[in-house]
Amino acid sequence: MLTGVVVYPAAALLAVLVAWRAARSGQPAFVVAMRALFVLYLGWVVGATLFPLPVRPGVAELEAAGRGVTVDLVPLASIRDVLLHGTLFAQAWILGGNVLTPAPFGFLLPYAAPRLATWRRMALAGVLFPLAIELSQFAISLALGYSYRVTEVDDVLLNFAGVLLGYAVFVVVRGLVAGPAEDGPKHAGA
Repeated sequence: MLTGVVVYPAAALLAVLVAWRAARSGQPAFVVAMRALFVLYLGWVVGATLFPLPVRPGVAELEAAGRGVTVDLVPLASIRDVLLHGTLFAQAWILGGNVLTPAPFGFLLPYAAPRLATWRRMALAGVLFPLAIELSQFAISLALGYSYRVTEVDDVLLNFAGVLLGYAVFVVVRGLVAGPAEDGPKHAGA
């Protein structure tokens, strides 16, 4: 098995390079930190969503026996199945995890790339980010000859909600942090 641990050193190195470049361009320390954190988060997502890869021939052959690559394109089918038949733990793990895992993306991306900090752009990113994950899982499944991960539209829907949740938190935090500073000068002359 090839685990996600192989991704983390590369993500750490890339985070250092991104931070160094941002610092050299005169970005504030907070922005430098957010960009580095965003790269580390993306590395964690790759490790968590695309790995482990069963690269040992015997394992792959056993897994592929009698199965092909499947994709679930029926919206809300797996969500309904988990809600009706899953344990409380499975419901929290699968549904909650699919919403909370991409929330940092929605929170960190506007700090890392401020020009994307609009609802419309974040909604587009909220669709493209989970779609990229699902398509990557599908491509790996095709290469392996069987579905090593479930590729389904419900993951995209739940992840989309998570990205928007993260962006909503960003908007609230930005308002709390910027609010008092903006009110200060207005009230100073009164």
